[in-house]
Parts: sequence; structure tokens; C-alpha cells
Amino acid sequence: MEIEGIELMGENVRTKLKSCGEGVKLYPMAKIAFPHVVELGNHSKVRDFAFIFAGEGVIIGEYTDIQPHTVIWGGGLTIIGDRVSTGPGTVFLSATYSHAPGLRMVDGLGEGAAIAIGGRLVVGNDVYIGARSVIMPVTIGEGAIIGAGSFVNKDCEPYGIYVGSPAKKIGQRPKLDPIK
Repeated sequence: MEIEGIELMGENVRTKLKSCGEGVKLYPMAKIAFPHVVELGNHSKVRDFAFIFAGEGVIIGEYTDIQPHTVIWGGGLTIIGDRVSTGPGTVFLSATYSHAPGLRMVDGLGEGAAIAIGGRLVVGNDVYIGARSVIMPVTIGEGAIIGAGSFVNKDCEPYGIYVGSPAKKIGQRPKLDPIK
């Protein structure tokens, strides 16, 4: 995607963002489609080969690290809190297709052939998401850990430890002390 002949990658996208905090690092091969609805918090990082397709909007908190090959995709709203780390290859899907009778699940077939259902995907503060996890339109509570390769299709409790496909709670992490 380009605006006015400028590829929306790396530093070229900074001035097109809805908001961009201090100390934000946009790596040269990070790509952001529809940057006018993307908000990046102070000191956040969007690393090479990450791709953000903003849908209704993407809000990324302070000190959050969007690792290489992470994809944020869909027609809904994605909110990722402060101090979140996404493992390489994580996929966030903020919308799904309706599988109601008679509908297809692909774009471009004409009016009424497919219906995308916009959602809301929320990741709380201090969450760690392991590599190659898939996160559907859910809420992941503060301090939760998602193990590598997990498929998250249900809400996750704060400070819970979740693994598997579908992700299941296997433990509880101690609550973190407030940052001073």
C-alpha cells in the first residue's frame, strides 16, 4: 500500500499515524496499512517484517514490542496494552467471517456473499505471547502468559498461564509489583 507514492514502511509511515509517542522505533521493513487509525505508545517497537492492517483501529501501548513476522489483521479494533511482547510470528485477528448458511468466507465475491464480523481484541498490560500464537477477538487479562504455538479463542484471566490449541489454562503467574 502506498500514499502519495510513499511506501508505508518503517520511518515513512511515522507522520501518517494517528498518534506516535516518544521514542517509538519503526524498523525499516515494518509495514502499516491504514496508519491513520494506528496509535503507537511511547517507546514501543514495531520490528522488521511485522504487518499491521488496522481495520477499525490499532492501539499499541508503551514499551510494547511487536516482534518480527507478527501480523495484526482484521476489520475490528485491536488494543494491545503496555509492556507486551509478541513472539515472532504471532497473528492477531480482530475479525472473523460469518459461517451462516449460504455465506462464503472470502472477500471480493460481491454484496452479501460474505460477511466479515468485526470484533474487539484486547491484550492487557504486561502480557507475554509466545512465538507463532494465534489470537482471535478475545480479551487477554493483565499479566497473562500465552505459550508458543497457542490458539486463543476464549478470554484469558489476568495472570493466567495458557498453552495449547485451543489454549487452556495450566497455571497462575504471581501478580507483578507496580512500576515505580
